[in-house]
Amino acid sequence: MYKLALTLITMFGLLPSLVLSAEPVSLDEETYNKNVGVIILQVNWGRTWPCGQFENAQLQALTFSKAPINKQEGISLELVTPSRLFVRNEFLPYAYVVQPGEYILTEFDVKVARSVKNVMHIKGTKENLIKEGKPVGGTFNINAGEVIYIGHFGLDCGAEPFLWRRYIDGRAEFESYIEGFREKYPFMEEVPVEFRLFSTKTLGLPYYLDEPTVE
Repeated sequence: MYKLALTLITMFGLLPSLVLSAEPVSLDEETYNKNVGVIILQVNWGRTWPCGQFENAQLQALTFSKAPINKQEGISLELVTPSRLFVRNEFLPYAYVVQPGEYILTEFDVKVARSVKNVMHIKGTKENLIKEGKPVGGTFNINAGEVIYIGHFGLDCGAEPFLWRRYIDGRAEFESYIEGFREKYPFMEEVPVEFRLFSTKTLGLPYYLDEPTVE
């Protein structure tokens, strides 16, 4: 009986970590293994002055959810601005360990202001980013053991501020970028990294490298 109780305690004690391990986590030497994937991206959370018809605008959040989408549960990578007021207008790097599969853009939030008192939000939600079961915002796919760069995310300041996916331009620039990534994460030195952008028809332009993988 004692051994059975000890076994049950051990099993249930592990449950929280098992559940959490399914969620995206920041890349480090402990979280990385070849059974998962790693995505690299950058996000600009800074305010843009002016932005389209507005005095200023700021990207404040974006979420990628693992397919299939379930409104009640599921795995999501939720990115949120580190500050709503004090953020430089520059791209910040992120690297996350994620479960293999297809990820769909399911949410984003852009704050826009005509003045200090006249503030509103332009939001993407599951309701308008997924139409008839199809992801109209965009997706990326990742397999176990892969490390992929999916893009630089920030604002497009056209007539209406909107989320926009940019990218590193050219093989040489990509190699330099990956060199910096490996300096920050030296345990990834021997792991190939592939240029594979978040695929979208509405929030960015298509772009490919002839040689997308840095060995």
